[in-house]
Amino acid sequence: MQSARTVVGMATTVGPDTTEGLRARNRERTARQLQQAAWELVAEKGFEALTADAVADRAGVSRRTFFNYYPRIELVLRENLRQAVASLVDRFIARPIDESPHESLIAILDEPLDAEVLGKSIIAFGQARLSDEARSFVREAEAAEVEVIARAIAERGGPGTNPLYAQVLARATMAAGCAATEAWVEEVDGFVDDTTRARHLELLQQAFAFLATAFAPGAMAAAGPTHSPDIPGRD
Repeated sequence: MQSARTVVGMATTVGPDTTEGLRARNRERTARQLQQAAWELVAEKGFEALTADAVADRAGVSRRTFFNYYPRIELVLRENLRQAVASLVDRFIARPIDESPHESLIAILDEPLDAEVLGKSIIAFGQARLSDEARSFVREAEAAEVEVIARAIAERGGPGTNPLYAQVLARATMAAGCAATEAWVEEVDGFVDDTTRARHLELLQQAFAFLATAFAPGAMAAAGPTHSPDIPGRD
């Protein structure tokens, strides 16, 4: 097997494996720079200020480079959510087939979401209250991930899975998750730490439990009153 790097005397030859690895790392770094620039721009100036030129300028790259990575402006903001959902979907598909969807969902929700993802949720859901552009972004992002979840449900269920069942379950799951996140954003007032991350997980689990029993007799009474715990550091 040929080494990726061959040293002959004082000369060093970089093989194709090393070159491809370097290119991949450079692409990943540039993608991250663009994502960071986009979210900084949105946090500072709102979704209305989001343009390819503004993001590229802040990231220190050309407009052409931006579109080499993201063919549409909104995609630069979706990547963190896409990765978070993809990770959960992979774990959902891998769960035992004899589990109900609800059992599998609860099983994979065993740790809080990444702080970076939740921080971006605060920006998006917070601005969506007042901004048409932010609301549009949230709705389109939700719709895109619904399709990912529906495909996962169909894959897990096999060829005989009813497409309507997959769509209904996927949309209900996304709606429950978004409702929990909106409630969390209202509670935490911009704070993302271990305590508030754990609270988000608690609200997710609660939302999916409500979804699983929503049409059972007495479900509304069993849900009980709303309870917002004290968040350290909040006035």
